[in-house]
Amino acid sequence: MSKTNNDVVIKQLLEKVEKQKADLGTKERNVWLTNGVFKFDASNCVNINTVSDGSVLASALALLIEKETAFKDACRRLGVKAEFKWNGYSMDEWEEDFKTRIKAITWSEKKKVLDSTKTKLNQLVSEEARTEMELDSIKALLEN
Repeated sequence: MSKTNNDVVIKQLLEKVEKQKADLGTKERNVWLTNGVFKFDASNCVNINTVSDGSVLASALALLIEKETAFKDACRRLGVKAEFKWNGYSMDEWEEDFKTRIKAITWSEKKKVLDSTKTKLNQLVSEEARTEMELDSIKALLEN
């Protein structure tokens, strides 16, 4: 491919990256239903807001499912009516917080890939095409 053809492809890819970044939107602000600290036990807890590995949240939810199932079975056996809570919060509250964090992790990962791709593409574009893109950008600014 010639330099000109490469620049055309690079421009098209940069446009796709910009569209995907626009579609991604801004990062949502996390609003927790719980206190944001999940305690597996007395000596093992995690701050949900700092978790970067979804499997940690999956392990926490698995523990809750196991505990809730056992709790409901015990209530049934004893004839007790009670709602399952873990550290003062319901299963639904914990699960919603885990989903909120997973969305934040996914958003950050997508943004990181798009930013990296944009950086790589900008390194590949020729000086002439870079000048043309900057001029187009300035022209668009002045027309608005």
